[in-house]
Amino acid sequence: MNDRPEPSARVSVRQRIRRLKTLPVLPTLLTAGNLACGITAILCAAHAEGETRMTWLYAGAIMVFVAMVCDMLDGKVARLTHTEGAFGAELDSLSDVVSFGVAPAILVHRLILGEPGVFDYGQRLLWFVTVFYPVMASIRLARYNVEHSEEATPYFRGLPSPGAAAVVCAWIIFCHSRHDQLVHWGLLRTGQYSGLMNMDIFSWATIAVAVIAALLMVSTVRYPHVGNTMLGRISFRKMIVGLLVVAFLVAYPADTLFVATTTYVLWGLVMGTIDSFRLWRRGGHLLVDEDEEAAEDAGLHADKDPDTGPAPGR
Repeated sequence: MNDRPEPSARVSVRQRIRRLKTLPVLPTLLTAGNLACGITAILCAAHAEGETRMTWLYAGAIMVFVAMVCDMLDGKVARLTHTEGAFGAELDSLSDVVSFGVAPAILVHRLILGEPGVFDYGQRLLWFVTVFYPVMASIRLARYNVEHSEEATPYFRGLPSPGAAAVVCAWIIFCHSRHDQLVHWGLLRTGQYSGLMNMDIFSWATIAVAVIAALLMVSTVRYPHVGNTMLGRISFRKMIVGLLVVAFLVAYPADTLFVATTTYVLWGLVMGTIDSFRLWRRGGHLLVDEDEEAAEDAGLHADKDPDTGPAPGR
C-alpha cells in the first residue's frame, strides 16, 4: 500500500506554509546587537565575584544601556528603509526578553547575593525577584505586540521594558560609582550577603525598585514615549532641557542616570495617581480601564482555518 500523499495534497500543504525569503540587513543587525548586549550582560553578572564584583556588574549594566540604543534604532531604521515586518517584530521581542528582562534580574541577583545561590536559607526572596521580573517583562512584551498600533503614540500603556531595565541598571551603576559614600553613610555594607535579617538599606531599596518596576510593566499607567520624542520633533524649550540633561550626563553620568530614570518611573506613578483621583471625583470606577471599552480582543474575533496551526489545546 502506498501511503504517500497525492500530488494535489502536497501542493496544498506547500501553499499553506509561509516561508521567509529575505531579511532586512541593517535592522536585523541592530536587533541582533541588542540580543548580544543582553547576553554579554548576563555573562558579566556570572563573572561578578570577589573584589572585581562591582566592576563586572557595572560593565553588565552598561551593556544593557547599549542594548537600549540598539533597540531604539532598529525600528526607526526599518521604517526609514521600508523594511519593517513581522519577522523584525518577533525578533525584537525575543531580544528584549533577554536584554531587558533576564539580564537586569540576574544583575540584581548577583549585586545583592554576591555569589551563586538559589534555594539556600535567605536566598528564596532573591530567587522570587529574579524570576518574577523577567516573567512580568515577557507578559508586558506579549501584551504590547497584541495591543500596539502602527501609528506613533506619545505614551506607553505600562512602563516599557527598556525603561524598567534602565532604572534597575541605573541603580547598579550608581552603587558602583558611589560605593564608598554609600558605605560611609551606612546604606551599604561590605562583604557577602548573609540573609534577609542582615541586608542593608540599599539592597532592600534595590529589590523594591525591581519589584515595583516589574508590576508597572504590566500595569496601565501611562509613560512618555522617550524614543519617539528623541527621534522626532520637539519644542525649543524641551530641546534646551534635553541639552541640559545631556550636559549633566557627561559631567555626572552615574548620578544623572540614577535621578533621570527614577524620576521617569515616579512621574508615571504620580500622574497615574492624579488621573485616578480625577476619575474618582467624576464618579468613575478606579478598577475599570477606560481604554478597554473601545478595545477589541484579538484572540476572540480572529478568523482561523481549523486545518492549520497548532492542535487545539496546545
